[in-house]
Amino acid sequence: MISTSIDMDDFLQFVRNELGEEIWVPLHKNLNKDDKSEDGSLYSCLVSPDETEQAMDGYGWNLLPGDGGPSIVSSGSDNIWYEPNCSKYTPLVIYRDFHGKREPYREISQELVLYLELYHDSVNCKYVVDDENGTEIDVIKYSEKETVIRKSFLRAFMSAKQMNLLLFFENSRHKKGSERLVDEHVNEPAISYTRFWDSSYVKGFNTFTRVFGKKLFRCLSRTEENYSPFKTERDYESFIIEGDAYDNRVYSSNPLQLSDYFGKNQGAPHYLTPVFFDKAVLQKYFGAASEYEVQDSVIYKHGYWRLRFDNNSPEHVCVFLGDLGRDIPHSEAVYWKSFNIPSEGRMMSGTYFKRSIMGSFPGAESPDLVFKTDFERFQSQWLEKHGWPLFLPLVKADKHCFKTLHCLTKNEQSEFDSQVLSLVKITIDSINVKGLKEHVSVDENGSIKLLSAFLKASGVKFDAASFFGGLQGVRSTGVAHRRGSKYEKTIERLDIDEGALIQAFDHILVQAIELLREISHVLISTDAVSDPTT
Repeated sequence: MISTSIDMDDFLQFVRNELGEEIWVPLHKNLNKDDKSEDGSLYSCLVSPDETEQAMDGYGWNLLPGDGGPSIVSSGSDNIWYEPNCSKYTPLVIYRDFHGKREPYREISQELVLYLELYHDSVNCKYVVDDENGTEIDVIKYSEKETVIRKSFLRAFMSAKQMNLLLFFENSRHKKGSERLVDEHVNEPAISYTRFWDSSYVKGFNTFTRVFGKKLFRCLSRTEENYSPFKTERDYESFIIEGDAYDNRVYSSNPLQLSDYFGKNQGAPHYLTPVFFDKAVLQKYFGAASEYEVQDSVIYKHGYWRLRFDNNSPEHVCVFLGDLGRDIPHSEAVYWKSFNIPSEGRMMSGTYFKRSIMGSFPGAESPDLVFKTDFERFQSQWLEKHGWPLFLPLVKADKHCFKTLHCLTKNEQSEFDSQVLSLVKITIDSINVKGLKEHVSVDENGSIKLLSAFLKASGVKFDAASFFGGLQGVRSTGVAHRRGSKYEKTIERLDIDEGALIQAFDHILVQAIELLREISHVLISTDAVSDPTT
């Protein structure tokens, strides 16, 4: 079978089927080959709908790299004005050569960058933006050879400006043969080009074939779904709202479909329907303290979202169905759904019920939240009363230990170890030895012995030496070093059951709370910290 293909058919196939059709659209690209058998480039610009038909009439590039940009325009000595763009075509990438006196470079249109709210990551040669959940998206990537933009973002910019896109192409292929065909000219609504043959200008070749033209992409109408690069219509996950593991009912978290106290969507589940989750859902947030912060009844993703939730129950966490749809991005709701557990036999904590439903503001119940509240208050009141800190503030690199201190989310040794280590850094490692030596007359250097002597002399009856000594023993024999018989003896002395580590760490926190409250009662004031039984 005789082939009927003509030179450069493959390139024209690329232009028709691939150029501008894929995820990444080239705004500029160098097509030169190292062996000099081909040379060419791609370029781009925007054109108004009114100028589009005229632009597509010819084959040439309507805007060259380096053209466009602001200028003073004059028509006679008395008619002078400023034009933000001296061409009716708008460049997206501008080539700047400084007349050869400085190193040339390509610059992305600042209007494009500002509209799409892009950050210039110059180290990695790209422009990025964060989505609603803080996930970084590459929008523009560039190198010396090419600049490409994500198609969805370019189409959003075109919609906003109501301008069409012209992608220019030019490629020459050099050959040693002498074949020449009749020049070809094609002018279609979305593509216009010429293909011709001539003598090669590259040493070692006789002729070349060149394809030269442009491809049109029209802008979408100026509607929110088009001029926004992100999806404007939200998706909502459904969650279990009643039943057990085998028979349960799920319902959408879309707030617009839920009922309220004012008669909306009668018969639908209420916005405040409690949805329950395994406490392990929190591990993601505790493990990324620079991004998230878990506090009493609220989780923050810094700069992006805030979710109210119940973390005062020992066996689960709880979120209102409507809050799951309103307060977190869909991608985050998908994550939460993977930890959704049946609601049968579960209740929100008394604290969260009183805060959310009754409008009162009781203190926290969970030992980790109570400890952190008491510890911060203790530190402030002690310093105000005595002028020196009993526990030194954590250095910046260790502040995450306090922020992420939490009751265990599951009965795992690794989580127990990490939380013991955090509590030791907050307390034992932070004992103000220098301050204590100025206030106690004992010949001791160990921080625990110094603190214990100081507290005993001050009338504190809590056995701080045994408590902190045991905690330090767990850290020393199990967390900081290989486990052995010493660790087994230590946890036995502290009555820690390795099968009930959740309860064991809760008990450690409760003891720490009792110690803080007794110190506060004796050495600050009787009213400084509430009674632990209340």
